[in-house]
Amino acid sequence: MITGLDIGYGYTKMAVFYGTRLHDEHIFPSRVSRYIPKKSFNESFEIVYVNERPYIVGSDIEGSSRLGIDFVGTEEYFAVIGYSLSKVDTLKRILILGLPPQAYEDEKVSSLKEAIKRIDIKREDGSRVYIPNWIEFVPQGAGIFFAYLTDNGIQDTAKTFVVVDIGYHTMDVVLFSDGKFKAHMSRSYPLGVKALYDMVRDSYIKKYSMFISPDRDEFVEKLLKDGSVSHMGKKHTVDVESILNDFYTGRIIKAIGNYISDAEEYGYAVDEIILGGGGISYMGNISGARIVNNPQMANARGFME
Repeated sequence: MITGLDIGYGYTKMAVFYGTRLHDEHIFPSRVSRYIPKKSFNESFEIVYVNERPYIVGSDIEGSSRLGIDFVGTEEYFAVIGYSLSKVDTLKRILILGLPPQAYEDEKVSSLKEAIKRIDIKREDGSRVYIPNWIEFVPQGAGIFFAYLTDNGIQDTAKTFVVVDIGYHTMDVVLFSDGKFKAHMSRSYPLGVKALYDMVRDSYIKKYSMFISPDRDEFVEKLLKDGSVSHMGKKHTVDVESILNDFYTGRIIKAIGNYISDAEEYGYAVDEIILGGGGISYMGNISGARIVNNPQMANARGFME
């Protein structure tokens, strides 16, 4: 059994495979709390113990917070791994995780592998969660690339592909040429969905002179989805369409265009542009680019390839 785990700033995605067959998928907010409150009659959360320390993962209970920008290798990072593996009841043979492309270095990968193998994970009932002996890391975005090839039956990789992964904090761009990952072409831009959320949040605050906490992403997500929210019986609206258009036409497309020009200077003639990541859900079609199937889960699905 192979488990692909894509730990993002916003959400963690997990795909479980039996051989090449997708068996199960999980997605939950990348939120971690060290504070363990007493459960009330209407509360439901799970506790996972990592190296004897209790954590609540994937819940928005009081005290929880999103993973920080430099979360890889922190206690919260291992808590998310532990919680994810606790969801898989069957024998886990291989665990494949992603790393931000510019952090993908042999020394860092070796250090993380050893650290993960040493962590002790237990469920709330005291049962142990076993760590797979075989652990691999791949650059973030590689899963999107391989998922795209598999979904479209593409076997000829003698082309140059640019993969754009729009996550929570960043938009990561990687390049594959002749089927090989070109690490020196990895780039990261501060154009994740948080940039979009901040634009919507600022527009709302300016219009209604009301503060919205930076942690209230669900409030902004409703504005993006419906264009309005109800507050004290009144309908509040924001011109979401103009913000979305500015977000992707003014920033995303410009960044991709600059990257293509940069690639050409390095001698790469780009044949295809592939888009993935959860942030794609807010964007329309971009001329000349292809959106991978199920873009939010694509990295986790493609890691097994």
